[in-house]
Amino acid sequence: MRLEIKMMKEIRKMKRRKITALLLSCTMAAVLFAGCSSGSKDSADNNAAADSSETESGKSDAAGGKVEISFWDNNADTVRTEIFKQIIAEFEAENPDIKVNFVPVPADQAKSKYDVAIQGGTAPDCGIVSQYWMSDFIIQNALVPLDDYLAGWADADQQLEVFQESIRDMAPDGKTYGLAQTVTIPAIWYNTNILKEANIQVPEDWDEIITAAEKATNKEKGIYGFSLRGGAGNSQQFEQMMYQYSGITQMFDEDGKSTINDPAHVQLLDSFAKIYNVYTPESDITNGATEMISAFDSGSAAMIFHNLGSYGLHRDTLGAENFDSLVTLNSKKDTKVIVSNGCMGVSIFNNSKHPEEAFKFISYLCEKNGSSKFNEKIGQVPCNKEALEDDWVAKAAPIKEAADALLDENTELATLPINVIGYYDLHQNVLVEGFQNVLLGNTSAQEFLNDWADQMTQLKAEYDANVKNK
Repeated sequence: MRLEIKMMKEIRKMKRRKITALLLSCTMAAVLFAGCSSGSKDSADNNAAADSSETESGKSDAAGGKVEISFWDNNADTVRTEIFKQIIAEFEAENPDIKVNFVPVPADQAKSKYDVAIQGGTAPDCGIVSQYWMSDFIIQNALVPLDDYLAGWADADQQLEVFQESIRDMAPDGKTYGLAQTVTIPAIWYNTNILKEANIQVPEDWDEIITAAEKATNKEKGIYGFSLRGGAGNSQQFEQMMYQYSGITQMFDEDGKSTINDPAHVQLLDSFAKIYNVYTPESDITNGATEMISAFDSGSAAMIFHNLGSYGLHRDTLGAENFDSLVTLNSKKDTKVIVSNGCMGVSIFNNSKHPEEAFKFISYLCEKNGSSKFNEKIGQVPCNKEALEDDWVAKAAPIKEAADALLDENTELATLPINVIGYYDLHQNVLVEGFQNVLLGNTSAQEFLNDWADQMTQLKAEYDANVKNK
């Protein structure tokens, strides 16, 4: 075991050297991200549209005097494409001098296509950008700061400030490189029938959830109290759980040290390691989000921790009257904290020849009408205050709960350190196995979180030295 740990640490040292190289050479990063594409006809059509978008951007109709701008969606599917086309048609009707050329890009290809386009000077005028990617794009000087445009935008104060602040925090210069459009809020989903039959009150904190998991477990009926994501994506999802439990909102202390190994976090992880394969399915050790959601929707798990993005699946499978959600829980600090892994925003790219028109369009997407229509269609939470008060929000109980929490000045927001280069790689390639070893009893919660903290502290130091402080 010690040999394995030593080998893992050597591998991680190699990864840190690679991350440092990434910070020093963003061109190399773009090459590494570029490459993968599907052979399907739909993907080929989207690829062709994306690859040729630069020819559609910046055109001016000699007869009509129209300015043409290009817009990319980073998570294209039929639902999103339909609603974007509708919103674009409405925008063009209100702004007859602007034509928007829409390019739907599949989610698994979006980052690489953005990278290639940035390096080739063919990025769209504007597009949907995951907050995860902003640091990388900002380092490459690929995005336009929007602060001057925001100063003249009448609806700027309708944006949820907590997410606009989070976007500003992504930038070393503190400027605004995107508008928050939609956010996926984490939530506890619970089966109301299972809890009622077991005479369990709705939990109010994580300790009560663990107790409820024990009471709800009925192996004779094939019911487990909780299903835990132990496969891909396990560490980041549990990271959200830990900060919600502790109430800590800062990912690093004043000395730049990671707070991930706080005693409260150790306590929660240790508690879940003890209930794994007792009040949770044994298969949780390798289950990803899909399997975990399936366990809940089949009625074999009374509770799961996921996000509001799975609301539609639960509604269609269980029926809206048979489940509910908890967006906020009481923390150890007696506060309520939403732990966000960022939002989806809209940004303008530096190569745009028409940034004013591009801002007019992306701000339209984020105003009440565009924000409400889009988020209602995809079942997510809008980042516009007025949209949060629309009728459809009130009728969708989990979305309404999230809206109320976001509009409550007492709710605190903690954003995971997605701005730190290497954070995503750490979760994807290092922490998954370590988390599984804790569940299996091969590593203590303290040892795992100490190692995690060391990794994040080092990544933060490298980020500060090579990016933030330059």
